[in-house]
Amino acid sequence: METEGYPYNSWQSVVPLPRSKLTPQLSNKHKTHEQRGFCDAPIVDALSPTVNLDKMFPKIAALAGLRKDKKVPKGWINFTKRGDQCSLAICKGNAGETRKSNAPQGTAFHGKDQHTPVEEPLFQLSGGLDIQSLHGLFCVVEGLLMTL
Repeated sequence: METEGYPYNSWQSVVPLPRSKLTPQLSNKHKTHEQRGFCDAPIVDALSPTVNLDKMFPKIAALAGLRKDKKVPKGWINFTKRGDQCSLAICKGNAGETRKSNAPQGTAFHGKDQHTPVEEPLFQLSGGLDIQSLHGLFCVVEGLLMTL
């Protein structure tokens, strides 16, 4: 389906590239295969030099492997929203094996079921979630990780 001049997919891969840390290698890796509405790599400017996500969401930073935390293992967030229904899984350990894929490297499309965890998720919630923004998602995840 075409929307605003580009295809509308049921989901897409977005890799925001911070202008302050943009290198030719990062640009080549993510911008080479950019396809609007499917796999986007926007270059974003910092909103403020005082914003530090590592300090705002330290448990999420530990989950991403950006810092150490004795209670939070390395892992990832899997969030889905269909209409008003949200589901959230905070996963740890390894993901399932992936098959070969023709999707561009570094995108969420590379490898079918690449986000299926091998181990049970740390948290798995569905229904009753009202997440309207990325900030809201990070607040919910940070709060859950603080309970570990």
